[in-house]
Order: sequence, then structure tokens, then C-alpha cells
Amino acid sequence: MGATTMRNVGKAEFMSLFAQHQTESLCCKKLQVYSAQVQDPRLRTLINELNNQCQQRVQWLSTTLSEAGGAGYITS
Repeated sequence: MGATTMRNVGKAEFMSLFAQHQTESLCCKKLQVYSAQVQDPRLRTLINELNNQCQQRVQWLSTTLSEAGGAGYITS
């Protein structure tokens, strides 16, 4: 494994990234609930695709926050 990258971000940027991480995480949880409730398979497929995109954003935000020293603030 290589050295861990540290990002230099200001407090405002960090807080913005953290807020976005929380929002995206909540969105993913809601999409999972919606997918389990919907009966139309086409709609379920669309919701699952949206959830996959949301999960990718959450992963990127988690990585970015960790690189900025915020790993302790990220919860699953």
C-alpha cells in the first residue's frame, strides 16, 4: 500500500463535504427502502440504479473526508 494522501481543506469546505456526505447517506437509505416497497420491476430497476450512483457519491465523499482527516466523523 502507498502512503495515505492528505488533503488540505478549509473548515468551511470540510463542513460542506461532511453535510453532503450525510445527505447522500440518507438518500441511499431512503432509496433502499423505496426499492423494497415498489412492485413495478422497471421502477425498482430505476431506483436501484439511482441507489448505485448515490453509493458511488457516498464512497467518494467518504474517501475525500478521510483524506482530509475526518475518518472519525464518518459512519456507515
